[in-house]
Amino acid sequence: MFQRPMEFAGSWYPAQAAACEREIRGYWERPVVENAAQDDPARWGVVPHAGWVFSGHLAARVFQLLAEEPPVELVIVLGGHLRAADAIVAMTEGQWKTPFGAMSIHGGFREALAELPAVVFEDEHRSVPDNSTELQLPFAHFKYPRAELLPLRVPPGPIALQLGRKLADYLERSGLNAVAVASTDLTHYGPGYRFEPQGRGPAALRWVSEENDPAFIDAVASGDGERMLATAANRHNACSAGAVAALNEVALRHGQRFEPLEYATSQDAKAGDALNFVGYVGGVFR
Repeated sequence: MFQRPMEFAGSWYPAQAAACEREIRGYWERPVVENAAQDDPARWGVVPHAGWVFSGHLAARVFQLLAEEPPVELVIVLGGHLRAADAIVAMTEGQWKTPFGAMSIHGGFREALAELPAVVFEDEHRSVPDNSTELQLPFAHFKYPRAELLPLRVPPGPIALQLGRKLADYLERSGLNAVAVASTDLTHYGPGYRFEPQGRGPAALRWVSEENDPAFIDAVASGDGERMLATAANRHNACSAGAVAALNEVALRHGQRFEPLEYATSQDAKAGDALNFVGYVGGVFR
């Protein structure tokens, strides 16, 4: 059986279960942001995927707000880091290691995936490290130790909307009790990312946090998947917009829209450099 290794443990997040648990519980003990109603659990969320020192608190808060009852059988993690013309990348067999043990991969969606025009199935012979999915797995396995995992990487093109509708159909047909997160970071700004339309310094950070990132967040809140994809393509303000657009299709099937909970940039962590920074948002669909 293919058992996918942890590639980012020990650098982007702790490699040991005890250290992971301490960090997760520490995040969960932070004061709850005003609009994060914990008595109204969600099924679907948007999380960032930088190293935990930068954005772990946002991802942890979203997972904290995801439903637990009835017992969750399936955790879906939609990632990205693909181009619009790329194929969907899916893992539908084996296991994926986490600091809390290995998560079993859910295979039931494979047949529906195969009906889409372009899908690559990962196995022991073909898989690449990807932080957009892996960074969510410790949160998922800690909260849902008995759930299966369905990891999907989604290109930011029209196929994202097709995938989302297929996934919504599958969840309705299967009756599985599932939760899902779409993983994306927002604007990557600075010389290291070859993106400096507003120069450097405080004005650039203000533009990202007050104009460019809010444009994508507003697009997600609109519930319009095509607008999300177009906004990300035109403004370069989401690195994995396909994941969000796909999950939005699932949420729309349930009459739900995105509610942002908290925004941050890597500058807030005071752990990066002053020239290059990234925006992050955490939120849920209700």
